[in-house]
Amino acid sequence: MSDAVRELTVELGERSYPILIGQGLLGSRNLSEYVQGSQVLIVTNETVAPLYLDRAKSCFPGKSVDTVVLADGEKYKDWQTLNQIFDHLLQNRHSRKTTLVALGGGVVGDMTGFAAACYQRGVPFIQIPTTLLSQVDSSVGGKTGINHPLGKNMVGAFHQPEIVLIDTDTLSSLPPREVAAGLAEVIKYG
Repeated sequence: MSDAVRELTVELGERSYPILIGQGLLGSRNLSEYVQGSQVLIVTNETVAPLYLDRAKSCFPGKSVDTVVLADGEKYKDWQTLNQIFDHLLQNRHSRKTTLVALGGGVVGDMTGFAAACYQRGVPFIQIPTTLLSQVDSSVGGKTGINHPLGKNMVGAFHQPEIVLIDTDTLSSLPPREVAAGLAEVIKYG
């Protein structure tokens, strides 16, 4: 792990949140201080789970951590998939103090954030983005949502995370096309 960890703060008054950026953060950082209650639900997908789920779980010592693994892809950013998150939360009696954790790219981040905005009228969530595009998106504004058959990202909410943890080592598992899409987003925001 590199000693160089950069911490930024998104200044939004009461809704401000920190962003930690560095190498080797996933699995080496204790994020339990950002969890109000004892329950954590990590939402990820079938591509990311085998790569990073175990390391993400280890970021929450002393907490009860369970997971939902979704299908991978933009076509699953819909009500049906969102309900898999809600079903798990309700079946496992997650309270108002549960914290949702988005571990993955933009689809996982958007859906987990939207689920957190809606569940019991709003619970905390943490972003652990694993693509360059999602690392850029999750760092600005708290946009969350799902797609509707009549338009992309047409149903959603603004819901800021408690913290964004960006482990730059996750970028090494991306295909070149994904890196290029992320760089385009950086240029767009620039």
